[in-house]
Amino acid sequence: MQTNKYILGLVLLIIFSCDNYDVSPVADESAKPNVSVTTMPPSLISEAGSPTISITIELDRPLKTTTSFTANQISGSASEEDYTVSTAVVPAYQTSATMDITIYDDTTAEELESLELEILPADTDSEIYEVLGKPIISFSIENSVAFTARLAWDGSYLDANDGAHSFCDYDLDLELYSSNFNNVLNASYSHCPEDYIIGQGVLTDGDYWIVPSFWSSTGAVDPASQMSIPAKLSFAVLGSNTESTTVDLSNIWDTATGGYEQGNADAYLARYMLTIAGSTYTVTDSDTGTVVFQN
Repeated sequence: MQTNKYILGLVLLIIFSCDNYDVSPVADESAKPNVSVTTMPPSLISEAGSPTISITIELDRPLKTTTSFTANQISGSASEEDYTVSTAVVPAYQTSATMDITIYDDTTAEELESLELEILPADTDSEIYEVLGKPIISFSIENSVAFTARLAWDGSYLDANDGAHSFCDYDLDLELYSSNFNNVLNASYSHCPEDYIIGQGVLTDGDYWIVPSFWSSTGAVDPASQMSIPAKLSFAVLGSNTESTTVDLSNIWDTATGGYEQGNADAYLARYMLTIAGSTYTVTDSDTGTVVFQN
């Protein structure tokens, strides 16, 4: 009997101890937990690579139920298409949670954007529990740029029987090599056109080779007579107002000689060097030393 009284007393003690965390919706504002953001984002964030930043939401006392928080934009030039915010969930009897904010890299030429967010409960029904405070976070979003190269050779021709065919039946490729040609760092195969995008910060500053090539004529029907492949190589920087540049390569390859698989010693065109310096991209014709593109 004495043992049962002891157990009952212990249970009551645990219950009353838990109830100390139970913040009821009473008029006394001091009974409600205060909300704050203890880990703030940096004041300037580059959108390059679609980064995700995390902030920590803190309660100065725990609740006995799960509490969720969201963010609402109250000011700034950024739009809803520029970012997303996750819901932060503070578990029962805990006091903190993490909220993730992802900034989208949209490669659109934009001025510096601003964003001001208010942190508030995701559940607007405050009949059970209430919290005090709606912390505000703010930061600026810096535009990013990305270099792109594109090899196109579309067009049509007639065979000896006046049948129409596409030059896309010929297999051309586009690769990006390290400065010493030891590594292929980016490539586009089996498409027409071929292209790739190099996001800001993806490659370290330095020199690289943009290499278009004629891989094979296998599978393509011969034209009525020898024709040049109408290839053209374009350079551009997304997220910039710089105009693109197109280089004519129609005098490089022809249908009769074929590509690398047909033994063409000039199938690979190692002529255009890309130099990266921060967010500046320069393409130089190594044969002439002429800068053909720069943003």
